Amino acid sequence: MIHLPEWLAQQEQHLTPLFETAGDGLSVNTHLRGKEKNRLTLTRHPSFDAAMIGMVTAGLAEEDWQGFLYVMHTGEGNDLTPRYIGKAEKKGITNPVSANLIRIASNHDKFGRWGYNKAYHVGELSHAVLGEAFRPGRAPGKYHRWAAALFETLEPPKLQLPVSMSLIPWWDGLRGPSGMIGSLAAVEYELIALAAAAYPEALLNVQGR
Repeated sequence: MIHLPEWLAQQEQHLTPLFETAGDGLSVNTHLRGKEKNRLTLTRHPSFDAAMIGMVTAGLAEEDWQGFLYVMHTGEGNDLTPRYIGKAEKKGITNPVSANLIRIASNHDKFGRWGYNKAYHVGELSHAVLGEAFRPGRAPGKYHRWAAALFETLEPPKLQLPVSMSLIPWWDGLRGPSGMIGSLAAVEYELIALAAAAYPEALLNVQGR
């Protein structure tokens, strides 16, 4: 079976920083959100937003587009370590287009699973990192694990290493690492299994290992 970095290098993908940072590349910028602008949030990188909007907009125009895979990495250049793998499917549970993807250019609270709202990755990670400044209460334990793995300090939020995202669009008929033609869900589990074997201490996925 092909190794994960080799397979990723063969795919059409958009690789961008996840967070907007200060000049050192590690100190994550924050901004205020909510109707009253009272919820402090980690800020996504503009190039990540542009890549997501462009990919989803183009994908939704094609009948055979299933959605996309995403891989969060730490590191730089050719030295990238996969940290979390997931998917966002085109079809919703009850609707032809998932609420995660519909009106993607203005849907910043959901934004392909990387939205700023509760129950979405950047929102819950912001809660784990910024605490009460984001929302009262405690973030899910999963995101406290993310915060400990990714951040050197929480006040102010500073990363241990640069964090980037691979966005990989997926169409009917594409092949996963095993060489089999697979659905988005099947390929997601293939990638998690490969990453768990190659990076057992670094991978933050629990389900699918």
